[in-house]
Amino acid sequence: MAGAAWDFWGETFDALQQGMIYVDAGGHIQVANSLAAAILGLAGRDLKGRRLTEVFPETRLAEVFTNRRPLQGTRFAAGGKNYRVDYFPDGRRGVVVLFTEEQPSAAHLQALNDLYAALLDDFPLYLVVVNRRGVIVSINQMYAELLGQGADALTGLEVGDVLTFSRLPEVLATGRPVVGHEVQYAGKKLLLSEMPVKDAAGNLLGAVGKAMAVEDLAAAGLKDISRRLQVLEGKLLFYQQELDSIHGDDAWQGILGTSPAVVQLKKLAARVARGEANVLITGESGTGKELLAQAIHRASSRRNEPLIKINCAAIPENLLEAELFGYEEGAFTGAARGGRPGKFELADGGTIFLDEIGDLPLSMQPKLLRVLQERAFERVGGRRTIKVDVRIIAATNQDLLSLEAAGKFRRDLYYRLAVVNLHIPPLRERPEDIQVLTAAIIRRLNNRYGMDVRGLAPAVQELFYRYTWPGNVRELENVLEHAFNFLEPGEEIIRREHLPASLQQVGGKAAGLELKEAVAEAEKATIQRALAAAGGNKQEAARLLGIHPSGLYQKLKRYSIE
Repeated sequence: MAGAAWDFWGETFDALQQGMIYVDAGGHIQVANSLAAAILGLAGRDLKGRRLTEVFPETRLAEVFTNRRPLQGTRFAAGGKNYRVDYFPDGRRGVVVLFTEEQPSAAHLQALNDLYAALLDDFPLYLVVVNRRGVIVSINQMYAELLGQGADALTGLEVGDVLTFSRLPEVLATGRPVVGHEVQYAGKKLLLSEMPVKDAAGNLLGAVGKAMAVEDLAAAGLKDISRRLQVLEGKLLFYQQELDSIHGDDAWQGILGTSPAVVQLKKLAARVARGEANVLITGESGTGKELLAQAIHRASSRRNEPLIKINCAAIPENLLEAELFGYEEGAFTGAARGGRPGKFELADGGTIFLDEIGDLPLSMQPKLLRVLQERAFERVGGRRTIKVDVRIIAATNQDLLSLEAAGKFRRDLYYRLAVVNLHIPPLRERPEDIQVLTAAIIRRLNNRYGMDVRGLAPAVQELFYRYTWPGNVRELENVLEHAFNFLEPGEEIIRREHLPASLQQVGGKAAGLELKEAVAEAEKATIQRALAAAGGNKQEAARLLGIHPSGLYQKLKRYSIE
């Protein structure tokens, strides 16, 4: 197709508010309209000639090239917006890629209502949801019964005509909440809390009105209602945090890499996500253990419940129990009035991620073990047993069995946590992933710094492949951000002088290869000695080496050890 024709289609898709890119059989961009460039964070820049994987690392173009079939309905998030991405191969072995923004709709308000209904099922709460025009989208049965009507009969009516005491019209007009407003209706004293609902861009979608009757609260038991409201408040906070961190609907799009190890890891993790077993993620610092835990949660049936994260190494031992299990009022000096729920209460129905589990104090381990066995605990200073339904994902860069041998970790806790063990290999063992990781990081940094860095100089690419990356992906991110801060205005290629001094001093190719080969030979000899000492038993050999059996099997395959 002639260039003028492609320009016409690019302008057409601009008018239709769709980003459009056409790539040739080699994956190079031939046409990209202005909206596509803006979506990818490269507004005003000509993308022609660049590889699609360079500006859009999350692309599934390779899959389309392989299957030669359209791929529709994939997801991509950028700039606080979600996009549907569709791929259409043509007869010239090229592919048209379309980006369509997914707009919020009334369905979002219904989903919000469903969320509130699920969370507040046991509360004496009157609930109504209206759209931006003040029309009732949904009203719960309890509110409808108070009005002497059926919920279906009230849906679609103006809220001002139905709830004459409501201040929802004012909330919609001002965009500001009305909280603590007290009214009398049908012999009941109602406390109103009416809040606007906005999208990520701040656009008003509608509003939610909640009312509680003082009489109903008293009948239900104020103390228990107070505890449940505490948990609800905490859950909503974590829901908001999760919504802020979600990057599109594809749970796995943040796990980048094309190496066999990463492809297999994602395959296993996707299978594990469908179940309920506790998961232990092992790997060196900086390999992305938290990212994998997030992906498992988002791909699981618990995705609509919170993922609560806690770093076991970051909280002082004397505060950790209260952080995990909460506390009652008066439990200790400085305890908040009314007490406070812990992370396990907030995670009820969802997932709790225990990072750095190897640093969990020995005194806390029996208490965690009880939660894993009984799904129950008491708050600090409390007597009432609280039941929870949580899935545990733990992560560590330590060998827990070695810690157990040293008396620092309970074996029974290890086996409760490691029902499924997923190991993330270090970056030095999968150098083929460096290119796609580098491209994705550069694209993020381009968006953050407003730059147009195209990639690495050949010498830097070679250095990156030789370097052993002791800090793994996190170190790669830091090195590239360091380089961004030393680029001159207009520079588009990262060269050796832009790198940290420590990396610039890494030796030449021959020395690097010799060191790598020496390390490999030493590792191979150690494995062979361990196998001999274990009489060929691979499980025992892995224990002697202080690594997980899956890690040993990978090394056996790499070194062709039978």
